Amino acid sequence: MAPPGAGGPYPSYNPQQGPMPSRPSPGYDPTFLAPGTASNEAEVLRKAMKGFGTDEKALIRVLTSTTDPNRMALIRHTYEKMHNRSLTKDLKSETSGSFETILVSLATGPLESDITYLHDAMSGLGTNETGLNDVLLGRSNADLAAIQRAYRDKYHKSLLDDIKGELSGKTERFFEMLLNARRPERGTPFDPRGVETDVRELHRVTAGKVGTDEVAVFGIFMNSSDERLNVLAGEFERMYHVSLEKVIRGEFSGHLEDALVTMLRVARDPVSFHGATLKECFFGSDGVNEKRLIYWTVRLHWNPEYFARVKGTMGGNLRALVKNYVSGGDFEDAMMAVCSH
Repeated sequence: MAPPGAGGPYPSYNPQQGPMPSRPSPGYDPTFLAPGTASNEAEVLRKAMKGFGTDEKALIRVLTSTTDPNRMALIRHTYEKMHNRSLTKDLKSETSGSFETILVSLATGPLESDITYLHDAMSGLGTNETGLNDVLLGRSNADLAAIQRAYRDKYHKSLLDDIKGELSGKTERFFEMLLNARRPERGTPFDPRGVETDVRELHRVTAGKVGTDEVAVFGIFMNSSDERLNVLAGEFERMYHVSLEKVIRGEFSGHLEDALVTMLRVARDPVSFHGATLKECFFGSDGVNEKRLIYWTVRLHWNPEYFARVKGTMGGNLRALVKNYVSGGDFEDAMMAVCSH
């Protein structure tokens, strides 16, 4: 199974048409609702927040009851239609802290979580570069396009313009190329004869010369699907007896180094990469990064089969990490429920 946001091929695709198109991931078409009814869930949610006190367990139970973001959209829509109230506003009024953050993330679905996380990464003093990487790297073209549309709809400005206001130089250029959303998708056929040419070019513009032609590296990465980038990295190591990741780390630094290494690791082993990312959330320099932990746990939970594989790389220890390192109370209960899927 492809990683979250990997999209999927069209069976009639002709390689001569250019980059393979992708369908948006579930939850990335804001107009789509799952069929059926959600009146029971909407009623339980309203009862849990009505009057004096809040039934936190009921909120957790309903908001972790589905891993289908389109079903969650139906629950949210039904709540608002039945009660003439905003589910998100009610959750924010009745809860607080990380417990509020995880419930709102569940209730609003993956697309809204992405654009909120992006906006927060660029708010205030400085830029949360890891936040930009988390949301934008390793995504399908369709999902990148959906993220940019939703960002403009909510914040009335271009995501690219906001990113340009935060970044500069070659890093700005990298994200501008990324947001063009023209990278070949997973499954796009490629001519293996071109791989050796790109390997030699990568070596020439990095370790093979004084200085680095950063834009040439970007171009090769952006014009390669994950499968092609994986093959390219293997061929690079075979030909030059050094890993491409090691060369990237030696030639780049800071945000660009992290972004290129992320692209490479997602291409080579996305399941292990996402498992390592979850572990990072627990062991940051300032302890548990609850905001990032919520983002990744909820995002992965929308794809339960893939999430199970990610948890497998962690030796089944995700719930134990939550129990040992998360602060306890309602937030821990919500995290445990999400991790149980």
